Amino acid sequence: KKVKEAPFKSATGFDIFKYCYEVDQSPIGKTSRSCPATYVKLFDHIRALFAQLPESRMRGYTASRFSFNNKEGQCPECKGNGRIKLEMDFLPTTWIDCESCMGDRYNPATLEIRYNGLTIGDVLNLNIKAAADFFSAHPKLQRPLQLLSETGLGYLTLGQPSPTVSGGEAQRLKLVTQLTKGRPKITELGPINTNLYLIEEPTIGLHQQDVARLTDVIHRLVDEGHTVVVIEHHMDLAAEADYIIDLGPEAGPGGGTIVAQGTPEQVSKADQSVTAPFLANAL
Repeated sequence: KKVKEAPFKSATGFDIFKYCYEVDQSPIGKTSRSCPATYVKLFDHIRALFAQLPESRMRGYTASRFSFNNKEGQCPECKGNGRIKLEMDFLPTTWIDCESCMGDRYNPATLEIRYNGLTIGDVLNLNIKAAADFFSAHPKLQRPLQLLSETGLGYLTLGQPSPTVSGGEAQRLKLVTQLTKGRPKITELGPINTNLYLIEEPTIGLHQQDVARLTDVIHRLVDEGHTVVVIEHHMDLAAEADYIIDLGPEAGPGGGTIVAQGTPEQVSKADQSVTAPFLANAL
């Protein structure tokens, strides 16, 4: 989102950044039509792949035929949702699989087209790890799928409705989406088109293993020339930083001043820092 008025008087050193992104745990989509495949821009390539098949060409099917938002290809009963909304009196609204397409989203004619034995509906039902293996011959699909799998999202299906994706999962999907955009150009003056990422408390609600995977994604962004600023209290993540600014000395109204700053090793030895002993333990 674009901000008209920033809450500071001045800022320096931003010349090398093309964009500034705030990566939070907000949902990646509010409708069931949004899913990991559409968010990471994989579905466009998948639809194009199905449209190039001989059977599709013979029938005159284009990539739009394989969109579950297109009336020509979608299931007429669920309108491409794969599920039917069931509203009951005095009970919460629930969703059930469409009895017509059995959750595959498409009409029978569209599901007759197969790539390596799978229909477009079957592909959306693949989990990310299986999809990375299935599309191993297609780098544009395999690389982002492999990145998602390596960050611990291999269990999500390509067509999983976005409202069912947790905040931590959504955050990693956003970060991997940035990784798939490619490395910044390197010139004699240094990297250009690098971005600044602002991430607030990304470890909330994450298992310790997921924290390690999140850390790996952040390291990859930095390795590609980007800058990542993380507001965090999780010492395992803080210990991985290149530079720490410790604000305090207390929380809330009792804080707001810089208590210590430097490398994790330097901050862990700061006598005036309440964070120091916990950081030292993490190191």
